[in-house]
Amino acid sequence: MEAEFYSLQKIRKMSEEAVKDPENFWKDKLHLISWYKLPEKIREGDPPFEKWFVNGYTNISYNAVDRNMNKSEKVAFYWINEKLETRSITYRDLFCEVNRAAYVLKELGVKKGDTVSLMMPSIPEALYMSLAVHRLGAILVIHYIGLSEDTLAYRLNDCNSKVFVVASKGFRNGNEIRIKDFIDKLLETRKTPVEKVLVIKRGFDDFNVTKRDVIYEEVRPRGRVYIEPEKVEANEPSTIYYTSGTTGRPKGLYHSTGGYILALNYAFKALMGPKDDDIWWTISELGWPVWPMANLYVIPVMGLTGVLYEGYVGYKPDIFSRIIERLGVSLVWSSTTILYTLKSLGEESVKSGDTSTLRLILNTGEPLNPGAWKWLRDNLPHVTIADAYWMTEHLFPVAGTPMGLGEIPYKPGSAGIRFPGSDFRVVDDDGKELSPGKKGYIVLKPISPALAKMHNDISGERILKTYWSRFPGYFYTGDYGYIDEDGYLYVLGRADDVIKAGERIGTLEVESVVVTHPAVAEAAAIGYPKEEGEGILVLAVVKKGYPMSEELANDIKMYLRNSGYIVDKVFLVRRLPKTKSGKIMRRLIRAIVRNEDPGDISTLDDTSILEELKSIILSDKL
Repeated sequence: MEAEFYSLQKIRKMSEEAVKDPENFWKDKLHLISWYKLPEKIREGDPPFEKWFVNGYTNISYNAVDRNMNKSEKVAFYWINEKLETRSITYRDLFCEVNRAAYVLKELGVKKGDTVSLMMPSIPEALYMSLAVHRLGAILVIHYIGLSEDTLAYRLNDCNSKVFVVASKGFRNGNEIRIKDFIDKLLETRKTPVEKVLVIKRGFDDFNVTKRDVIYEEVRPRGRVYIEPEKVEANEPSTIYYTSGTTGRPKGLYHSTGGYILALNYAFKALMGPKDDDIWWTISELGWPVWPMANLYVIPVMGLTGVLYEGYVGYKPDIFSRIIERLGVSLVWSSTTILYTLKSLGEESVKSGDTSTLRLILNTGEPLNPGAWKWLRDNLPHVTIADAYWMTEHLFPVAGTPMGLGEIPYKPGSAGIRFPGSDFRVVDDDGKELSPGKKGYIVLKPISPALAKMHNDISGERILKTYWSRFPGYFYTGDYGYIDEDGYLYVLGRADDVIKAGERIGTLEVESVVVTHPAVAEAAAIGYPKEEGEGILVLAVVKKGYPMSEELANDIKMYLRNSGYIVDKVFLVRRLPKTKSGKIMRRLIRAIVRNEDPGDISTLDDTSILEELKSIILSDKL
């Protein structure tokens, strides 16, 4: 405990120093990326309109590709699919293929400041094209496979992409996903700015070719080509991410070219302590910021080896451990939902293959509930479980367990301590800071260069209204929680989801208890209106081997009652409504219960679940 105590004190001191002098803190991190021209000033102005590393010039592709040519034969990435077929890409391969892709994009007219859209599975060509976009100083916009036509058309128009890079098809959960067919239909029926579609055939010919299409394999240079990386000022946009809203249209948020990449590289050094021989698997679909964060902006910038997995980890129970064994994976970055999926699949998911190389699993999405944490610790006792709490708007950890800086106590259910380079508070309805243990709203005093700006918001009016108006002087995360006596942050759910059943109860408070029941894999809790206040309703996903019975539902209710939560309704279900990044969409459950408009469902992974849940929930008189 002495070593843990020392690390905790050391990290707290680092955090305090960063809050007191952010400029000096980040100046010390300049060496994490290569610069054509060092910045003249570290920070200028105040959030949300501040600038970082002013008049510093760099290029993301240069950092990810060119500067690793001294290790050109090292494997940069392994690609593996659900059949466990593999390919390896060295840093020399990466350099050659990125330059070829950049050559083709340049021939299509892509230039500095343009936006290029991309829709592909997790394949090597997604790396090549993305880094080629950055090589030209253009702005990358990755779209989820599976977005509705209406939502994708809106995003294409909003970001004004004239070039759209797509794969002919992808494969997930044993199914073929015909990407090109979907894009053809979209562009034939919707007005968009897209003029050229660059198609990666992947060896397939079973798709239509139109006048706007360019087949990459037919125009890809055969010999070696070199495209000079464009020098880009640190504050210029590098990528746009879209977030869904409860109503209205999704928000486009852009991150910078210099500060964002630098901040990410510091964050992962602190979170994971990666070593030169590590093999790092980020379990993510393209379209969620996690995929580019790791595979474009950190793994190759650090010169490490990454894993691209095309498929779904739950496709077969043993896939997770088989991939770790096959490739010698040492670091895993995963969404919370994937970790819950492993638990629901049982011990086979982590014990079928040899996982002795695995050193650390980093959880992201929601705080890992105590039940899942205990299951992972019991079944992977040699693996460190780490956590980080961040959001698309602030892609630097607000709180976390920075195991790369020193081992600290892990508190199940907590997001961790204040991360060096961040500053958060918990406040009441009036914006007054609360003492430890008091529940309230989580707000930030941003001091990192990874705070997003809003796309197409030149005046700044929309970003101020969305994030800064609720608590003046603070960035409002929209989350509810508390800080304990040791400075650990507990995120209890979205503030909009807080249940008012006598007292305010965060959804994760209830869910963290439900999932410790031996029959429950994961759960979602919401409040619903009663004559007096709100009742608590729980959807519980039942583990394989347990009956979907009224007796089990009543047993879960009693289990919760014995833990201090009086739950009115427990519905047993096979799955929960989730985003394509794996986050539970509680507001959709609430909308079904209250017979309200569900709002924007563009990021919902499978829309058929709405009718599925309606038939279960509405059959009961609430």
